[in-house]
Amino acid sequence: MSIEAPAVAGRMELRARRAAAWRGIAIAVAVLSLSAGRPAAAEDARPLADSAALRPVTLGEVATSVAAKSTRLLNVADLLRHDAEAEIAAIDWGKAKLRHRYTLSALIVRLDSAPLGERALSASCTVSAAVRDERGALLAVVEGRARAEDAASAGMAAERDALSAAVRSAITAVPEAIRRLQ
Repeated sequence: MSIEAPAVAGRMELRARRAAAWRGIAIAVAVLSLSAGRPAAAEDARPLADSAALRPVTLGEVATSVAAKSTRLLNVADLLRHDAEAEIAAIDWGKAKLRHRYTLSALIVRLDSAPLGERALSASCTVSAAVRDERGALLAVVEGRARAEDAASAGMAAERDALSAAVRSAITAVPEAIRRLQ
């Protein structure tokens, strides 16, 4: 099994950056509108652990734009929340030297798989994370992409690996995005 998480390389043309920024803003607005007007879910209302309360970045809403029929995984929003919380906890926020508190909203933009010949399967995932300040203002949107390949009989594992790697790619970009804002 191989996992590929492309890194942002080189300079992008101005048009490409603008298009990506507008797409990210649209995704962030979609994430925020999904949570607006609905009562907080039980998962959103759980008490923070002591170590999580001390972190300058916490996870808020999670959502998915992936239809349940298009993935082999069950409860992809729960998997997204689990992976995002684990990645946030793994970051050494002391090194980031953040001056304020921030909230992340995460969205699975794409999660799908396709056969690669008769014996292999390729799964791809795109995750978007929106960074908001203490007042809820949108500050940045980062995106993580990943692809995983596995045996055709292990489609669920390939999708799970792609999701985990895409979350890791998006969340590990957050400290740098915030640093640039300060």
